[in-house]
Amino acid sequence: MYKKRSTLWVAILFITTLACSMQGLSPSSSAGPLDANSLSTIVAGTANAAAIQTAQANPSTSTPLPTLTKTATPTPIVTPSQQVSTEGTSLVKQSDGSYVFTDYQGGYSIMVPSVWLAMRINEQEFMNAQISPANSDPQIQRSLSLIQKEDPKEYRLVAIDTSTSDLQTGFVSNMIVRWIRSDMATIEQDIADAKKALPKTSSSKITYADMGTTSTHLPLGVIETSTTETTTSKQIITFYQKMILFKLKSGTLTLIMSTATQLKDKFVPSYDLMTDQIKMLP
Repeated sequence: MYKKRSTLWVAILFITTLACSMQGLSPSSSAGPLDANSLSTIVAGTANAAAIQTAQANPSTSTPLPTLTKTATPTPIVTPSQQVSTEGTSLVKQSDGSYVFTDYQGGYSIMVPSVWLAMRINEQEFMNAQISPANSDPQIQRSLSLIQKEDPKEYRLVAIDTSTSDLQTGFVSNMIVRWIRSDMATIEQDIADAKKALPKTSSSKITYADMGTTSTHLPLGVIETSTTETTTSKQIITFYQKMILFKLKSGTLTLIMSTATQLKDKFVPSYDLMTDQIKMLP
């Protein structure tokens, strides 16, 4: 009945692959190696693990608080403008380093904090990021190569943390804006799906899942998880993921933030504020 419901969780696995892009996960990992080409085969696992994390959150409200191929002639770096892309989106960088992302097809607008490097897949800002000397770290380049394979019709915006000190965790913190058009499942159904699929993976656990509203009374779903994986170099990485789901007239909008557990306090406050201040277009 809801054919696209299961695809909602593919985003979680993509994020897992993206985050652990430097060393890769060990084949002995409980969930198996996470390959961007085989996400659909293990979607139910890590995906639904994004449901109940942070027992500290208030259950009564659940309201968020505030090696790429080198070209002979690199694409010149230009400043993104309000020009609308062929996918119906615009991304404008503000003077304070934050971004205003507007999706005219999905019908919403988001203010992305300056802690992220925000980009739309294969748009000018993405090409700028690829050739920027500031993003030469192998972890960042690997993440960009993975991002480039995704479909911009669904992955509307991707943002990564490029801080050198944060990369020492072996994890590329990231934030994804994913829109599944014409998805008619309810938030309650999505949360139920998450809880049902969790037992299929032993590396992730739901720590929080509930319904809530933004400060402007926009209904949402909150799903949080904690996941532990081992890289091929035997490094154990524990990361935290938080999903915020909105049901729009145009489909399902999911904002997913993933970061190393030790960096959670750095990213969660601004992420919660961003999701709380989302705007619906007329």
